[in-house]
Amino acid sequence: MSDTEKKALCMSCFLLVIGLMGVDFFNPSLPYIMASLDVSQTSAKNLIVVYMLVLGVAQFFYGSFSDRHGRKPAILIGFAIAIVGLAGSAFSHSIGMLYLTRGVTAFGTAGCTVISRALIVDVFHEQRALKKAFSYFAMSSQFSPAIAPLLGGAIQQYWGWQTSFAAFALITGLGLIFIVFGMSETHSPSGNRALSLRKVYAPYLTLLANFKFMSYSIASALIFAFTIGYYATSPYAFHALGYSPLINSLFYLAYSAAILLGAWLMGSVFSGIRLHRLYLGSIIAYGALCLIALPLEISNSGLKIVVFSFFLGSICGVAAPLALVLSMSGVETNRGASSALQGAIKMFFTGVFLVLFDAVSIVDFNSLIEVFMVFVLFLWVIFLMDFAREKRRRKSAAQLSAHASRRSIL
Repeated sequence: MSDTEKKALCMSCFLLVIGLMGVDFFNPSLPYIMASLDVSQTSAKNLIVVYMLVLGVAQFFYGSFSDRHGRKPAILIGFAIAIVGLAGSAFSHSIGMLYLTRGVTAFGTAGCTVISRALIVDVFHEQRALKKAFSYFAMSSQFSPAIAPLLGGAIQQYWGWQTSFAAFALITGLGLIFIVFGMSETHSPSGNRALSLRKVYAPYLTLLANFKFMSYSIASALIFAFTIGYYATSPYAFHALGYSPLINSLFYLAYSAAILLGAWLMGSVFSGIRLHRLYLGSIIAYGALCLIALPLEISNSGLKIVVFSFFLGSICGVAAPLALVLSMSGVETNRGASSALQGAIKMFFTGVFLVLFDAVSIVDFNSLIEVFMVFVLFLWVIFLMDFAREKRRRKSAAQLSAHASRRSIL
């Protein structure tokens, strides 16, 4: 790996971590926000849904803007907007105001989502190198859930949820300074920076017609929903069991360590396995884990929760970078737009899938597992559709080849 690749990968991982901390830092506070603002569990959980939906839609701005003006200006704007949203959240005294300020924060952190992936596809071009880079990318994503809930949980326990937002606004401000002095541009802006509507939407239309890109971007959203659903709704299950915010966050360490292991396996041990075969193995593993866990009533045992979390995290650690590679590997041009659309699909549909959690009152881990089973069914549908399409493509190619052979003989 060259120095340029290492630097781009490190900056990509840094942006990813900051972006994820925009959610993970506040998960331990959700039950306390619910009590403080006197709202229902559904209203509190909708803070995550609103955040993810805005995060998804905002991707388009950063994709087009960064392709025309460069990655660095785009991410600087994103950080500035996020700081405004976080500061507003710290002074919110109603759920409506908190929805608004969380939406502003999401619009800002959307830049982290887009630019973090764009940096990788700007610099890494060969598929094996891209797979390895995305594996490190997935591994770094676990720094946030491992550390952010501990910090957020400690602040929540001693100073309250509004102080958590103020603290993260300060962290984001320090990150902004780091980007100003430490980030190099990886994309040469286009010569004509004038806004052309056709130039903005044309790359997205091309990508929307790419079945492989679209299907595995949705798969990426489903896989991300496993993790976001776990982090965002498990605090209610932990709270029902009587665990403090700080103790709640310790359970996340098993999940985070497992994702690190899975991502490492993806980049090292499994790197030689065909992508589609590995994807099939991951969705089989998801289904098997949920079917085994449901009758075990894991909610009654902290040890069972840790074991389940570890296996679930390991599978997600393999599947998350795999879905990214499958969706992005065939994209040769408009990488900012492809990163934006992939991120938009991933985040928007994660928000849509999280609505399933709103339909279920989370009181134990069996409630979570039932929703996870629905996600597994969706992953199977995507795989079978892609399998059928690939089979038709090969059959058509074989027929064309046979026809060409017959014509050459004649």
